[in-house]
Amino acid sequence: MSEDGPPSLDAPPTRSPRIARLGELARGGMSWVHRVRDRLLERDLALKVLDPSVEHPRIHDRFLREAQVLAQLDHPHIVPLYELATDDAGTPCFTMKLVEGQTLTEVVQAQDLLADPRGLLHALDILLKVCDALAFAHGRGVVHRDVKPDNVMVGSHGQVYLMDWGVVRLLSDEQLARSGVPRARAVRCDRGLEGDGPEGIVGTTAYMALEQAWGHDEDIDERTDVYGVGGLLYFILTGRAPHAAGGDLLAELELARVGYIRPPQEVVPQRALPRGLCNVAMRALAAQRDRRFPTIAALRDELERFLRGGAFESRRFPAGSVIVREQEPGDAAYIIAQGRCEASKIESGRKINLRTMGPGELFGETAILTGAPRTATVTALDDVTVLAISREALEQWVELDSWMGTLVRSLAERFREADAALTDQRKRSLELHVRAELLAAVARTGRAAWKPLCARLCEETRLTELDLLAIATTSDDLSLDAATDVLRLSRAR
Repeated sequence: MSEDGPPSLDAPPTRSPRIARLGELARGGMSWVHRVRDRLLERDLALKVLDPSVEHPRIHDRFLREAQVLAQLDHPHIVPLYELATDDAGTPCFTMKLVEGQTLTEVVQAQDLLADPRGLLHALDILLKVCDALAFAHGRGVVHRDVKPDNVMVGSHGQVYLMDWGVVRLLSDEQLARSGVPRARAVRCDRGLEGDGPEGIVGTTAYMALEQAWGHDEDIDERTDVYGVGGLLYFILTGRAPHAAGGDLLAELELARVGYIRPPQEVVPQRALPRGLCNVAMRALAAQRDRRFPTIAALRDELERFLRGGAFESRRFPAGSVIVREQEPGDAAYIIAQGRCEASKIESGRKINLRTMGPGELFGETAILTGAPRTATVTALDDVTVLAISREALEQWVELDSWMGTLVRSLAERFREADAALTDQRKRSLELHVRAELLAAVARTGRAAWKPLCARLCEETRLTELDLLAIATTSDDLSLDAATDVLRLSRAR
């Protein structure tokens, strides 16, 4: 394009001399995207141009429909459209905001997002913003149908845009009513395009929902995009697409039609994946639509729940059952959601009741933070529901900041040391109590029959006979005559 002469105020922003093409940014199946310079406003834009060689009227209509849809979706995470017109050659084109950054594909390939908790937070933040964009579109009756990592742009300052709305589907009046979207709020478009392409199959096979893979247009709704977001999460967890088949499109399509996806843990068994996120991904990727999250908002809520609490897992225990046992290794911490629990420990053969706990109280965290065995047994007094968080999830969140992780672990160690010191103190107190009882028993006559005295103290203190024998024989004031089974004062011996 020529850059001679200043652009006039009424020059269209798709024609020379107002714009100058600076290079191609991307090329798809039906269009090209160029970086251009708007010489009147002194800013760079993206110019999307329909491939001039495309003559199929359906492709032409789909291109125009994308522009009409984008123009009506005003959202922070949907790239804004500026102008729809034709270029100097008369080819349909439109200008839009130039988004500079990386695709989600490039972000995941450039760094292991799961190796650093900050990276995982960054990935989930991207997903939440994609969910926001889709929820807004669904509220206007628009289904994207091509949610994949290549269509998510991530800017250098946290900007996130869901791109390429070229294969959207507009919900029918019946679907709008079912979704609760008022017809007046729905996106209007004069390019309906019901049944796109051969068998109505559009989208990307590696991330395609089952209803798309079979061309069942009437079954496509917001749950189709739920599947797409599940594919994004799956890619973040595994580095692979749900239907990856080495680029073989027919094989990918067949995998999508079968609807089977390997669990993330099987794809990358060498990695400790967050169990909660794996569950979210697999539910979103369910072959049957009714088994997926019903809405993008529901999926977003689940991702936020993971961010808030590390994906707690609800577990139930009947009254009388042991939830954690003293001296066993700790693999989870628990928050009581319903019911009461009793914490106890065995000291010198005697059960010591430490405390009774109710809803909202936490237990089991010290063992998984310090790596030491559990210091107490927790038993359900009622039918109890607890929220369990795994060692991996808890360690992940306490290490979000290195100083915070150090502080939490230090506090856990100090608590454990204090608990051990308290246990030693209780043990010494019990030994002093038993020694006092033994001295009192022999004080008047200088002697006492050992067996009945031992039986009484065993019942009172819950110590064993060997424990009592050890206390008696290590006392400087007492001695036990094994031949006569008599306990005496040492000075009277």
